[in-house]
Amino acid sequence: MYKRKVQQTGGGTLFVTLPKGWAAQLGVSHGAELNLVPSEGGPLLIVPPGLRERNRCQLPLDDRSKEELERDIIAHYIAGFDVIQVAGDRVRPQQRRMVREIAQSLIGMEILEETQSTVTLHSVVNLQDFPAQQTLHRIFSITQAMLADAVSAFLTQEEELARDVIERDGDVDRLVLLVARQFSLLLRDLVTEQEVGLSRLEFLYQHTVADQLERVADHAVKISRAALETPAPLARGVRERVQGLAAESGEVLAGAMRAFETRNSKLANQVLGRKEDRQRLLELAQLSAADQPENAYAISIVMDSLLRSREYGFNIAEIALDAAVASPPPSAPSG
Repeated sequence: MYKRKVQQTGGGTLFVTLPKGWAAQLGVSHGAELNLVPSEGGPLLIVPPGLRERNRCQLPLDDRSKEELERDIIAHYIAGFDVIQVAGDRVRPQQRRMVREIAQSLIGMEILEETQSTVTLHSVVNLQDFPAQQTLHRIFSITQAMLADAVSAFLTQEEELARDVIERDGDVDRLVLLVARQFSLLLRDLVTEQEVGLSRLEFLYQHTVADQLERVADHAVKISRAALETPAPLARGVRERVQGLAAESGEVLAGAMRAFETRNSKLANQVLGRKEDRQRLLELAQLSAADQPENAYAISIVMDSLLRSREYGFNIAEIALDAAVASPPPSAPSG
């Protein structure tokens, strides 16, 4: 931290000097134009010219597997880097395809330039084009449909529907990664907070809810995989118990999301009041698996996933309570 005394010119203008080392490091010299950004709570942010253009990194290609390179690129994408260059002695065609496939899994990440030794990715995402509230509502809509369709695929043993649910998980993952990137940018750059019109605290709630919904989507995938591996038709009693637990989990999730989006603490408490039914539902899940031993493994997976999805709904309701106290309701999501 630097400390400076406020001084005053003869005309009454107030001014402070800039630290010499900081100015030299960022190339700020006489005549440079700085942006001064007031932020919530009172601090004034000084932004030197060209600061954002330096937001780039280089990753070694070497002989890394696609999984390892993908994790590295995603980590830098989430961290908020705008330009990610993958470099090696010579980039083989197979490696170029690998980098392209990774880029296609990230919203707004495009190939900017290719040479014999590099592939440069550039993020073209404009945060204003992806308002956090609308993105979160979209994540919920996809997740809600995935869970319902996964249960339907399990009950009817419809292979095509089960595989469709599994494919849709990629859509949720891309949107959740985008929210994570936006949150990271807000933490690093107060200017971004001004641009998106949300405080970092509010965005923390959005990011945390998105993470809970991603887990629900993962359980929808588990239910769909169980549907593909169920050896025998389901008994009537099992079907009814699965349908009942699916309806319960869906209602908890929907109620929790309404409470969060509207900052309705009364509704959030109503949702949380349903927690006491857990033991009864757990006993039903165990009974369903015991009723049909040939399908016991698949039934256990489905009932466990539905119970866990219900718990994630309760987590969202808890977040709704925190958000209702700390921040006013954001603009209503569209779509």
